[in-house]
Amino acid sequence: MDLLRRERVVLGAGLAATVVQQAALLALPWCVQHGLDEGITPGDTGRTAFWSVATCLVAAVMLAAATAGKWWSSLAANRIAAGLRADLAARVGTLDRAALAPFGRGDLAMRVTRDTELITAWVQGLSRWARVAVTVGIVVPAVGLLDPLLLVVLLVSMPLLGLLNAQFPGRYRAANERLSAAHGTRADAVEDLLSASAAVRGLGGEQVLVRRHDDASAHVTRHTLGVARISAWWVSAPPALLRLAVAVGLAVGGLAAIDGRITVGALVAFTSWMITMTVAVTVFVDLLVNRGQARVAMARIDEVLAARPAVAAPADPMPLPDTGMLAAVGVTAVRDGRTVVGPVDVLSAPGELVVVTGPTGSGKSVLVRLLCRLDVPDSGTIHFGGIDLRLAEPEQVWQRIGVVPQRPVVLSGTIRDNITLDREVDPELVREACRVAALDEFVDSLTDGYDTVVGERGETLSGGQIQRLALARGLLNKPPVLVLDDVTSAVDAHTEQTILRRLREWSPDTAIVFVSHRPAVVAAADRVIRLGALDREAVGG
Repeated sequence: MDLLRRERVVLGAGLAATVVQQAALLALPWCVQHGLDEGITPGDTGRTAFWSVATCLVAAVMLAAATAGKWWSSLAANRIAAGLRADLAARVGTLDRAALAPFGRGDLAMRVTRDTELITAWVQGLSRWARVAVTVGIVVPAVGLLDPLLLVVLLVSMPLLGLLNAQFPGRYRAANERLSAAHGTRADAVEDLLSASAAVRGLGGEQVLVRRHDDASAHVTRHTLGVARISAWWVSAPPALLRLAVAVGLAVGGLAAIDGRITVGALVAFTSWMITMTVAVTVFVDLLVNRGQARVAMARIDEVLAARPAVAAPADPMPLPDTGMLAAVGVTAVRDGRTVVGPVDVLSAPGELVVVTGPTGSGKSVLVRLLCRLDVPDSGTIHFGGIDLRLAEPEQVWQRIGVVPQRPVVLSGTIRDNITLDREVDPELVREACRVAALDEFVDSLTDGYDTVVGERGETLSGGQIQRLALARGLLNKPPVLVLDDVTSAVDAHTEQTILRRLREWSPDTAIVFVSHRPAVVAAADRVIRLGALDREAVGG
């Protein structure tokens, strides 16, 4: 992974410090052993002081190394987590609706938060792998030097421990995958409950949303308990086996001390090392758990990072002219085996207002997406200035063809933030865009004006105000073609007439494709495209 390679120096420093920490920790029992066996001598305070000072120095080294290792490991883990979140945000920002279809909004949020946190925990645990390796590398030969029988106790217990651990990883991984999927489903249910409950209140729909959330929560609870059950056995059974080995080792070591084969200090050291091995095995089990979680999380993150937009850039894109006619010829769109648009022709020359109208379900919004190259037609072609949009860079298409969707997104922040999207824009351009969108009087009436916070999802704004804010956002770049999807459906007739008049005055050379069923919009059109269930016709406006 690029992020791991980028942080390899910091990770390496953390691993090195952890190795020093664990070596010092394992040296402490050795110091205690020699302090007991050599330092406690009647009349010889010098040896006692020597081993006391040595033990303190080793402890100080362990403390310093532990602090440094924790610092570097956490620094690398948090940098990698920040990089993952940035990569995910950048990838999601490039994906279109078709590419995002497999992912729910709540599920995407879980991949950015919970899954990234699991990766962070795994990175932080890399230094703990070093602790386990150092423990095994030092304790096994050290115990062998103490007494061969003690080494036999240790070496017999380790294969049994490995066999016991082998029973759990596959089961845990499958259970954790089911849990991750359940968390994603519940996150989607929470998103629906928060965003859609007001829209269906009074129709009984809020109870459906609450029930859906309860069912999703029950699935999460069930799968959480399943994971916890497997994890509990995994975390408890292996350490229990090793503690049994400690008890057997104490019995063997005690008899060896009675027989004089080892000293009392050596028995104390053995006990400390076996306890350290118990901790190491517990840590090892936790690391295996974290590794399983991280593998599932990384696979889920990779699914997003590997996703590609359905509207892909050509290998050798053609430049688009600065202005020109937008033309759709014989365009159709098929969804789930059913033709939802077309064949239809749309022509919009500079300075023209072309209105697309038709009954609900006639494919108006789908046609909007096709015209702006947010989707790809199943047949037919769409040109701007004579260039097929499939041959152009999508970013350049979106600079030439601006779109204001039927359901605009309002961000948390101020009115200015929502219009400029945090770009550096001349305040006069912002005010002009709001004037054309008939939003200026409303903004001027607010105490904080353009610095007024609109709340999450624009909760302080009406439907018409949200539409006009989105229209002002779309006008800001003054594109040569502007595609408007029913942007006046929530405003009154007078405001609608004002918007239509100001739009024509704002940029006489801009081609406007306006999707609407409103009579005033249709009446103002230079040309009308009528979409129907069976046929599409173009008539003069």
